[in-house]
Amino acid sequence: MTFGDRHKCHIERICKVRIKLFDVMIRELKDVRYVLQLNKNLISVGALEAHGLRRTLGEGILKMSHGSLAVAFDTTTCTT
Repeated sequence: MTFGDRHKCHIERICKVRIKLFDVMIRELKDVRYVLQLNKNLISVGALEAHGLRRTLGEGILKMSHGSLAVAFDTTTCTT
């Protein structure tokens, strides 16, 4: 796995992960890459789009949907 600064990390394994969403629904993400050197969990919006989800971004809210079902959303805040 290569980052924007050309730093490379080793992918330990590729697996399935279950996450509990805000509405207590449990979703399964497939082909999740486990990278030991990362300190945070990252979900690729591009990977979700490749699996048929649609991205909507506006007024600081990111929403991922599949048809009329909102699968995930998050708010962003910027500080200076």
